[in-house]
Amino acid sequence: MALSALYTCRMREAVRMMESVVREDPTAYLTERLAFNLCTLYELGADTAASARKKRVLQLVAKRFYLHDIGPESFRLG
Repeated sequence: MALSALYTCRMREAVRMMESVVREDPTAYLTERLAFNLCTLYELGADTAASARKKRVLQLVAKRFYLHDIGPESFRLG
């Protein structure tokens, strides 16, 4: 669904959808690919400071739920 929203130029809706599944069950849905794609959308849709803040929060969620299989490069904080 989020990909469909993105393809139809509804980026904010795509971000909301992706964030909602992470909120629903981070251990099931917060994967390396989802983290990378969501962080990419943060970069495209927000100013630098807001984007960095959102990416750090997502990284903290991954740490909180012990999702060690998600590498730091997925959060695009470099």
